[in-house]
Amino acid sequence: MKPLFYLISVFLLISFSSSATQSISVLAKHPIWLKLGHYKNQPTTISYITNASFFIADNGRDDPVAELKATIHAFNNQPLMQCRYPSRYQWLKEQGLTFSMPAAECPKLQQWREQQAIHSVSLVFASGYMSNPASLYGHLLLKLNRSTESKNKLLDYSINYGAHVPDNENGLVYILKGLFGGYKAGFSDQLFYRHQHNYGEIELRDLWEYTLNLNERDVAFIANHLWEILGTEFDYYFADENCAFHLAQIVELIIGDQLTSESSPWVIPATIFSRLNSATYQEQSAVKNITFTPSRDTVFSKYVQSLSEKELSFAKQIFAESAVLKNESFLALPVQSQKAIIGALFELVQVKQIQKQTPVKISELKDALIKARLKLPMGENKVRFQFNQQPPHKGQKPSNSSISTMHTAEQTQYTVGFRLSYFDTLASDIARIPFSNLEMLDTELMFTDGETYINKIHLLDLESFNPSQLSWANESKWSWKINVGFDRQPALCRTCKRSFVMGGAGQAWQFSSNTLAYSLVNGYLGDLAKNSHFYDSSVEMGIITGTDSGIKLRASYEKSFLNAKNPAQTKLELAVPINQDIDIRLAVTHANSAMWQLKLNYYWQ
Repeated sequence: MKPLFYLISVFLLISFSSSATQSISVLAKHPIWLKLGHYKNQPTTISYITNASFFIADNGRDDPVAELKATIHAFNNQPLMQCRYPSRYQWLKEQGLTFSMPAAECPKLQQWREQQAIHSVSLVFASGYMSNPASLYGHLLLKLNRSTESKNKLLDYSINYGAHVPDNENGLVYILKGLFGGYKAGFSDQLFYRHQHNYGEIELRDLWEYTLNLNERDVAFIANHLWEILGTEFDYYFADENCAFHLAQIVELIIGDQLTSESSPWVIPATIFSRLNSATYQEQSAVKNITFTPSRDTVFSKYVQSLSEKELSFAKQIFAESAVLKNESFLALPVQSQKAIIGALFELVQVKQIQKQTPVKISELKDALIKARLKLPMGENKVRFQFNQQPPHKGQKPSNSSISTMHTAEQTQYTVGFRLSYFDTLASDIARIPFSNLEMLDTELMFTDGETYINKIHLLDLESFNPSQLSWANESKWSWKINVGFDRQPALCRTCKRSFVMGGAGQAWQFSSNTLAYSLVNGYLGDLAKNSHFYDSSVEMGIITGTDSGIKLRASYEKSFLNAKNPAQTKLELAVPINQDIDIRLAVTHANSAMWQLKLNYYWQ
């Protein structure tokens, strides 16, 4: 059957495509055709799409030529295939091909695409979310804009790409399948306000929207292709074949290979936005504008900052005892002050309800605020908050290469390092969770006395301090850390090294936008240096501070509980940024002796 099918296809192509300007073999190698089929680059031209139903030819998944011939045959014989593959039909017509079947009516497609016209496309970045391993790096969405500046904002579509994870999946299975494969994934469409509510109001994540500078034809082409691939399936891999990679490839239908590289073993959402900001479209910037949507938590912080010292004092009193709203001292305040205090507390109530903290107390406070607000004149204070959060493309790039020199009383060593991703507590906080650490595969080779050693392999190093910014609002979030790996400890002794798994929990307190103090209780398991047991525990205290210019300092003190003979370890590390891609670190660690390290970091990807 297949030879007969191919002969018929070629015959039809010759018969109905007399005006075609390119041969099938040339068209089948065209970058746009390969992207429409989500084919991998040479030498492996198999599609990322795994369900055979997406392809018209039996062998269409790994043969772009066969899929093109089958597509042409379908358009010449089955007019409704135009509705199933509108971007293929649009692109082939633009290449000069003509078909025997007239243009088909596609009511479902037209309703989805044109009931409220899609006039532009945006890429949206949701900041990282430490409570979900799959969201640590942030998330990327594609947004199809249908609203005007003032109307119908609830009608914008968002296109999401994610793994199909069963309900109540075991956490370890979730991580292993996410990293090494086992989940199917796909695109889905949903009204954008639902995602905005989930990310901004539930998970308290800030959003940045990059609106693309595309013309009407290209906006329609992207919309047509999204229609084709809704419901298709892909294999999911957290590191590379993730939301950032596949949604960026949709944009590359228009701007070419400016965002992704199939040779890279990892793709991080922030990297896509860094490349997008530098990408061009028709000799202009591919980005038309960037807008910021703050999370509920960010908005609440602005409300608190806008209060005067006296207003903040009343807010604290009312949060502790809502009856203060009826006190003469509160009622004597100017109406604008009363509105500002109640407005800030309404925001706090929303955050507390999301966090499900003390629901009875918060419900009573909300009722009291509503009654107090109803007694005030209508209208809100005319306050327009200015948010200074920087967009993700201005942040430090995720991968790192480093060189350093280390000096102890006994020797001088040199290291070469590589870190896969992503940031540490002394990195820039732009578009990231402040005072947190998310490092994967952080490695160092050490060179000394003509020998080469492994100095460090940290597979995973996470810290989330969750500082309590408002002690009066009962903000008592846990700080925690996890570290898995191997490292040497020259400040303890020349040959000291350990292979370990550690975890810690405690509290942190934020004193200003740049300063935090913390206290943790840590537990260790493994082959530990100068320890006769395979376990240990310690108490750790520290401070992280910085300046508005980006210079940061971290000081820490850690003392073992169980191994009292070992000295406490103190560490001081200073980070000085040179530019977005380079910083210099100076660190001193002291245990039995002092170790100094001067490191140059280069950030890339």
